[in-house]
Amino acid sequence: MCRIKICLVHVAITALLLKHAVAFLSTRETSRSCRLCTSIQSMVSDEEAEMVLDDSFYHEEFDEEERKSVAFPTKKKQQQAIRQFKRPKKVPLIAVVGRPNVGKSALVNRIAGTQSGGAIVADQEGITRDRTYRTAEFLGETFQLVDTGGLVFDDNDAIFAAEIREQAMIAIEESSGVILVVDGQMGPTALDEQLATFLRKDVLKKMPVLLAVNKCESDKNGAYLASQFWSMGLGEPFAVSALHGVGTADLLEKMFEDIVEKGSAIKGFGTKVKELQAAQRAMVALDKGEPLDGEDETDVFLRKYGIGRDTDEVIRRYEEAMSAFDDEPTMEEINVAIVGRPNVGKSSLLNTIFGSKRAIVSDIAGTTRDSIDAVMERPPSPSDTDAPPTLYRFVDTAGIRRKGKVEFGPEFFMVNRALRAIRRADVVLLVLDATAGVTEQDRILAQKISDDGRACVIICNKWDAVIDKDSNTYDQSVKYFREELPQVRWAPILFVSAATGQRCGKIYDAVDSAVAAHRKRIPTSVLNEVLRDATLWQPPPARRNGAQAKIYYGSQVSTRPPTIVVFVNDPTLINDNYRRYLDRKLRESLDGFESTPIRWMFRGRRVRDVTRNMNGSPGDGGSGTSFPFPHAI
Repeated sequence: MCRIKICLVHVAITALLLKHAVAFLSTRETSRSCRLCTSIQSMVSDEEAEMVLDDSFYHEEFDEEERKSVAFPTKKKQQQAIRQFKRPKKVPLIAVVGRPNVGKSALVNRIAGTQSGGAIVADQEGITRDRTYRTAEFLGETFQLVDTGGLVFDDNDAIFAAEIREQAMIAIEESSGVILVVDGQMGPTALDEQLATFLRKDVLKKMPVLLAVNKCESDKNGAYLASQFWSMGLGEPFAVSALHGVGTADLLEKMFEDIVEKGSAIKGFGTKVKELQAAQRAMVALDKGEPLDGEDETDVFLRKYGIGRDTDEVIRRYEEAMSAFDDEPTMEEINVAIVGRPNVGKSSLLNTIFGSKRAIVSDIAGTTRDSIDAVMERPPSPSDTDAPPTLYRFVDTAGIRRKGKVEFGPEFFMVNRALRAIRRADVVLLVLDATAGVTEQDRILAQKISDDGRACVIICNKWDAVIDKDSNTYDQSVKYFREELPQVRWAPILFVSAATGQRCGKIYDAVDSAVAAHRKRIPTSVLNEVLRDATLWQPPPARRNGAQAKIYYGSQVSTRPPTIVVFVNDPTLINDNYRRYLDRKLRESLDGFESTPIRWMFRGRRVRDVTRNMNGSPGDGGSGTSFPFPHAI
């Protein structure tokens, strides 16, 4: 009888809410009978529904919580969308622009201090195409430099001229100051004049624009070479040398002064050193009994008797000026490297994730030269609003070809940057072409990821281009990629389309799971239980002379990736097959290791030392009689 009344209540509520077009959130009991409610709701009128409510809803068998949950269903909070991370306003941006091959990337490396591993520099035009960001520090102020490609206003003069120009314009729009770099050895050119005219008319009104005359290493000729650029109308040209660092300090000091004067950055930027110097002068004057700023001899005389300005205020000002130089806490970023062969859709995937044209995309292999990063911010879940947001730094890398095809030059450094991005990443997205299958280069990259101990997610791009898909295509594809990539057999597989955005949103959940697995730690007792079961099912291998490996116990010693040390009698007796067997048994017995490699280290130890230091059996949680595994006795 109670079940019939409950169903009638559900039918009545469904009829009322559907009739008035109100969103209805059902309880567990409602979801079980939703089909029945939907099929007969049209047969129940409003009057009948109200009668059922009057008779059955307030039945004594309903408690107060059930009445509230049925009558007033709560509305679930929506998860906020993942968005681009906004750079803090206190960290201004300075754009470095100029025509091709004038030393922009070299100047960025010099200011940022990234001569090794920074922007790729070569005596060749068109090396830099996308905009790349570097963090720099000068006079206690932290700021960012954005390196851009060589600007050319005629699209026929260089490849990707329009795309490079678009990237440079985006950098100028979001910056607080601009540095125009010219070649002092070559002198003013027509393209330099065009760039200066554009910056003078459209940019100089909003932010400072300084002229840096590069390649002026000589003290005698540097000033003369820089004087040739007075006619460009951008004020005093600064003679600098990106190679030796000459003149960069004067250039940045002037840039900071102009930013403060124009107010293009946050208030207070560029004043740390001046405020500290003023506080130091006030401290010295206070110790010597001299008048402070705005005081005279009378104020000094009155201060001796505790009248006038408080000395604690001067000390507090000095402490605040010193604390301004302390490093501010920053949120942790999850580094995600996007790697793969050339022309598999890495840059397209980055643009889809970023939501805008962050990187230049074309059908030409090798379009991306330098590593490009994009920071995305994921707000906390509605259930935990106090938690900080999660930051993802996606790093797009250049396509990695076979080693025999890479010659020393720009491509050599491009590949080095990509391999370095793998080593620095928390998670690596291995992008494959779903229409081309797995190649030998894909296997080499997979082995590289596994050897470096990075968490991995396999991204099969261009899934929309696969023809004749049916219900078995997905399972067959997963089986194919598992068999062809045994190096990362533990990595999850996502079939996406960067062109249409299909399943690209699932990348974030896959990255979160990979990070959790990469940092997972298991208790020693649980680990030894798994090892005990594994050795019972399959004892360690033995040689023909009768020598058999004996496993005493194991322990996880580190994470990122999870590293397990197993103490045995002779490490040379453990072959690769048994290593893989232990790895497989551990993954089958414990959840959470689906996206990360596990490093196994075997160390030799005598039975006497093991029984002396152990406190109980490896499987009983550390209590009981000390003895190793059964096969090791």
